[in-house]
Amino acid sequence: MKRLKIKAFLGVAGVNRSENRRARKVGHWLEILVLLALLLTFAQLFMYYSVQATEIPWLSDIIWGVFALELFVNLMLVQRKVRYLRENWLGVLIVIIAFPWIEWGSDWAVIVRSLRLLLFLRFFSAFFKGVSIVLNRNRFGQILVAFAFLIVGAAAVFSYIEDRPFIDGAWYAIVTITTVGYGDVVPATENGRIFGAILILFGVLFFSLVSANIAAFLIGSDQKKMEGDMLHYIKGLEASFVRQTQQNEKHTERLIEHMSNEIKSLKQELKEMNNR
Repeated sequence: MKRLKIKAFLGVAGVNRSENRRARKVGHWLEILVLLALLLTFAQLFMYYSVQATEIPWLSDIIWGVFALELFVNLMLVQRKVRYLRENWLGVLIVIIAFPWIEWGSDWAVIVRSLRLLLFLRFFSAFFKGVSIVLNRNRFGQILVAFAFLIVGAAAVFSYIEDRPFIDGAWYAIVTITTVGYGDVVPATENGRIFGAILILFGVLFFSLVSANIAAFLIGSDQKKMEGDMLHYIKGLEASFVRQTQQNEKHTERLIEHMSNEIKSLKQELKEMNNR
């Protein structure tokens, strides 16, 4: 809920989760189109700042069309339209100021295009949530901090022993700890080699902890998905069993009622026969 409020404050909330099912489903597919349009925007800015600047006029029209399509289609499908406009004010602003037939000039056009990239915040929320889960699991955040201190400390020691710049020491520490070993920065003294051997032992240990935590998160995500699917299947079976039980109870009640009526009818007939 807090993350949703932040996205709404930034104007990139998308379709609210409390909206109807059709609006949420269509909004999900439109978000994929918006993501593709954002990638095209990034490519457009890259081409603009490249050595041979390339400008494709119709590309801006297509990108604007995608943003306008998402805005108007979602606005038609959602029930609370004012809330949608309030929670997606940035998208509305981009559609208005980036209208293709408004001439902003080359400098302002680049600024307007760059504003579209702010919509990436909508898609990064799930990523940040996953990162926070990883950092909180098994004290992974503390391990990363210790890993960073190890790199900085190893860089300082290496640069002192080998009398080289700190940046060379940092590069040596990173490629040594990750066991990449490009060989462009190597120790030239005996003390440097001894320190390198110690760094390999401790560095591989820390790097293994980092890799293990990331692997555990990925495996845990698949396991949670599998457990969720199994739980959903079990709940479905349970609901089906409850429905079947209710149908059997109703059928039994109807059968008992029918038999009771038949018995009453037979008793009435016997009574009339006795009277005759």
